Amino acid sequence: MRPGSQSGSMGKILAILHRLGPGLITASLVLGPGSVVSASRAGAQTGYSLVWVLVVAGFLMASYTAMGARLGCALEQTVLGYVARRKGRWLAVLAGLSAFLVTAGFQFGNNLGVAFASHGLTGTPLWLWPPVFTCVSIVFLFGARRLYPWVERVMMALVGVMIVAFVANLFWTKLEMPDLLKGFLPRLPKAGLRIGSALTATTFSAVAAFYQAYLVQAKGWTRKELATAIQDAWIGIAVLCTITAVILFGSAESLYGSGRDFEDAGELAGQLKGLLGPVANLIFCLGLGAASFSSFVVNALVGGHLLADGLGVDSRIDGRLTKLLAAAVMVVGCTVALATFQLRQGTTTSLLVAQASTLVAAPLCAIVLFWLTCSLEPMGELRNRFGSIVLGLAGLVVILGIDLLGLLHLCRILG
Repeated sequence: MRPGSQSGSMGKILAILHRLGPGLITASLVLGPGSVVSASRAGAQTGYSLVWVLVVAGFLMASYTAMGARLGCALEQTVLGYVARRKGRWLAVLAGLSAFLVTAGFQFGNNLGVAFASHGLTGTPLWLWPPVFTCVSIVFLFGARRLYPWVERVMMALVGVMIVAFVANLFWTKLEMPDLLKGFLPRLPKAGLRIGSALTATTFSAVAAFYQAYLVQAKGWTRKELATAIQDAWIGIAVLCTITAVILFGSAESLYGSGRDFEDAGELAGQLKGLLGPVANLIFCLGLGAASFSSFVVNALVGGHLLADGLGVDSRIDGRLTKLLAAAVMVVGCTVALATFQLRQGTTTSLLVAQASTLVAAPLCAIVLFWLTCSLEPMGELRNRFGSIVLGLAGLVVILGIDLLGLLHLCRILG
């Protein structure tokens, strides 16, 4: 190796990382405790059979995230601000309120994730950690003078921790390459539709793809940085799918065929501890904690920012109302998590609210994003071409299908 070649390679890597940001933030938003549990259940109950589902969901998510990136580069105002001008404030308010309810409903899951992870790492009581992480996050929100650069740095660090932790867990298992390769062939095993829809829903998030436009604008990218914005979107989702695949692989090797089942991250961590030992469990909890806390912060920010912009009151990521509404999301999630620990049983109220609002928010965000990026105004030459239109329509079909399954599930719970 020539002198200086190593430092030159490192310099190139750092330069690439410097150009990235919004895509990795979106990856950290999507990859929360729900993704960890759904990927683990997919591996535990179907082995490698649903790897192809993850690949399809990843392509759809990358396509929609790239749409969001192009929209952010093309627009000179915020997305919901433009929607309000073109279609009326009511539609912008509906989109913002739906996103707020989704993030508020699911924030308690992020609290449970950080609680189980911290308990696994330290042995301290579960109820201690939701208030701690909520207070730290609120201080972070209001303490950062320029919020976006700090969010970008923290999310990059947490994504790095997730990669190291979940890949390290593979050392306690082995990969059956023939079975893994067969997983790329489309097939639906028993219970495959239910588990596959959950894996798709936690990988392909229309709300997160929609918010990509805001992250691109916060980064300061315009039409001049279009190529970088699209590259960033695809790299970010590739990272998301890689980490999710690693989790699925590890679960397929360690839990498939064991007859064990789990409903949340706490039960999953307990089973891995019994199967792989305490060291592997500690490493898994480190990755779970990083996944939970990354989603913890950005999830709340999405809800606060989209509602503030939908109301037409504050469109800045650093805006005071945005931060206040994001803090409200965090407080709601913390309160529900503490109530869950106090009652010693899961609470369905927040899940029902989140699922019901997702039935509106997911298709609404997908339709608005697809509509805007297909329009000559505001996109111009950046509007969707044939490949993006095909993937966009496929994504709408998938989202509406998941919505139908979610509606049926909601009806069963309520009736």
